[in-house]
Amino acid sequence: MATKSRAMNNPIAQYVRRLYSRSTTLLLCEAVLFAAIGVLMFIKPLWFLATVMFVIGIILAAFGAYRTIVGLAGDGRPGTSRGLDITFGLLNVLIGVLFCVFPFSIVYMFAILFLAKAIQALVFSINMARARFGHYIFSLIVSVILVAIAVMILVFPAVGAVTMVYYLAISLLLYALADIYMYLELRRMKRYVAD
Repeated sequence: MATKSRAMNNPIAQYVRRLYSRSTTLLLCEAVLFAAIGVLMFIKPLWFLATVMFVIGIILAAFGAYRTIVGLAGDGRPGTSRGLDITFGLLNVLIGVLFCVFPFSIVYMFAILFLAKAIQALVFSINMARARFGHYIFSLIVSVILVAIAVMILVFPAVGAVTMVYYLAISLLLYALADIYMYLELRRMKRYVAD
């Protein structure tokens, strides 16, 4: 009886109990959701990416339309940005429609950005090689590989899309495993505190 009374007055034991009661259901639900989405992404990667891009496109288009209307309806007072609202609103609408009509256009955007960074890394590696500074051979090889990957994604966008989806799927599955691990650790801590 005295042991149970001490455990009830122990602030660490109370914290563990509160943490367990608040977090365990959430952790399990999150793990199940992440695992389900991750498995779905593995089974149907292109369908998943197309669906996500379509939803993002609708959201962007709606936000852009709202921002354009706000810009057009603005009163032109100093400090307001009617021109920016209209410009960025129309740009959002354009990108949103692009994502809805061509859902894999994001792969091209990603590939172009990736290629620009890869070329920047290649130029840096060439300058390092000229100066014979650092690990320039390794840096040069990695830069050439990065440029080749970016070009491959531009030529074969489906490969880039599937790779992106698989990367996200693996990340979600790892998050699901982490949630399950935290759930089990919280259960163990609760049992330990109860004893």
